[in-house]
Amino acid sequence: MAISVTEILGTDSLSGSRLVINDNFNILASEINAMENYFAPEAGTITNLNNLQTDALRVGLSTVRLDINASTFDIIANVNVEGGDINLNGGGLTRNNVDPQTLDNVFAGTPMTIEVGTSTALPPYTVERVNNTETGVLTIELNDGKIGQEIFFIYSGTGSGSIDIKGKINDLILPGATTVNPTIEMNGQGQSVHLLAIDDGTGNSEWYIIGGTGYAIL
Repeated sequence: MAISVTEILGTDSLSGSRLVINDNFNILASEINAMENYFAPEAGTITNLNNLQTDALRVGLSTVRLDINASTFDIIANVNVEGGDINLNGGGLTRNNVDPQTLDNVFAGTPMTIEVGTSTALPPYTVERVNNTETGVLTIELNDGKIGQEIFFIYSGTGSGSIDIKGKINDLILPGATTVNPTIEMNGQGQSVHLLAIDDGTGNSEWYIIGGTGYAIL
């Protein structure tokens, strides 16, 4: 609400206006104290608001983590949902986490081996396009993922060379596998495999096939 104070005119004496001056200061002090229930200038925080209405909101100074405006809602950070649901009522879910680099024989060089993720970093993309125009086998070594993480390998190129996908640290869990450190093999455009990292019961992840087409298990 608006703050109202009593105006002191130029013709008023300061000594005679002492009560008015004190009252004005008391009014201002009271309003500032009321605002400081929500704003903490020294801490730089805002708390206890019942409602906040704004056209835009940005979180992050040197690095923006959340940016909301009239046209977009961008979250540039990890999002954890615990104990609640994400409801898409009338909207859709679009996933576009595709590696801009096709994992192929040119990218691999010699030897024809590509590591996806590392021993200390999760595989960073959900969709990996692969291709092989050589007669030799291109091997893709997949590191462990985060429990619940998904990854797709899509044979998107027009090559016909074999691509073998296997575990880098731990074996892939593949049905009907007949070898140690079993392999998923693809050798033609349109083939795909969809993997999901599952808890092995001890808090570690294992990759399981949950979909795909045209692949073989060796």
